[in-house]
Amino acid sequence: MSFKWDFRGEEVTGPSWRELVDVACKIMKYPEPDLLRMRGSDLQILEYFRLTKGSFSPLTNWLVRRMDPSDGELADSTLHQTMASLDQCNLFYTTNYDDFIERSLRLCGREAVAITSEREMISNGNISQVVKYHGDFNRPEDMVLSERHYYRRMQFDGPLDWKLRSDLLNRVLLFIGYSFNDMNVALLFELINAALDTLPDSVSGKRAYIISHNPSDFEFKLFERRNVTVIPTYGDDRTAATAKVLQEMSA
Repeated sequence: MSFKWDFRGEEVTGPSWRELVDVACKIMKYPEPDLLRMRGSDLQILEYFRLTKGSFSPLTNWLVRRMDPSDGELADSTLHQTMASLDQCNLFYTTNYDDFIERSLRLCGREAVAITSEREMISNGNISQVVKYHGDFNRPEDMVLSERHYYRRMQFDGPLDWKLRSDLLNRVLLFIGYSFNDMNVALLFELINAALDTLPDSVSGKRAYIISHNPSDFEFKLFERRNVTVIPTYGDDRTAATAKVLQEMSA
């Protein structure tokens, strides 16, 4: 999982997952995080953080401070503004904790609501829904941060998972910024593929696409096996290439 966001024209960078774990180690008075990594994974280190500190509050407070771009910076983000301009799309799923998508939608004059629980689910088709699959800063108790959280999330049996299954009906999914590097996401691809196999009657004949930058046969084959069609982009600027695809979709 990465928290880095590349804003075209000016790069606004949030902390990487590795940096988050490094900070957790320093809070726990471990000055050499890599020594602790020799004993366990990053998710296990964060689980140890929760056990020793009692909560993730010191870490989430630090994270909030590091992920607070201004409205101007979001307005200058080609990727976020292009995504927000997809006026035929009112449903967004994200594994990030931040509110960048909701804010970008509102900056484009669209109503948006963040959904992290059943209580927030709405049926008004005029309001864009941003489903926070790993929680968000407004509900820190539900944020997926540690090994235990990931195991629980990977059961895929909560209200957000039921919503996802419902949302799959007669819709086409577009994945942006995902790969198989995150086992949680890889399992999600597998489960979605299993669900799509039982839904043969989509209007388009396709169920899922992924924008993949400079893909090789490796990506094509792996995604094809999961019935995910690759939309390839090429060049040195991944952000601009992805934004171009989204702009062509909204044309």
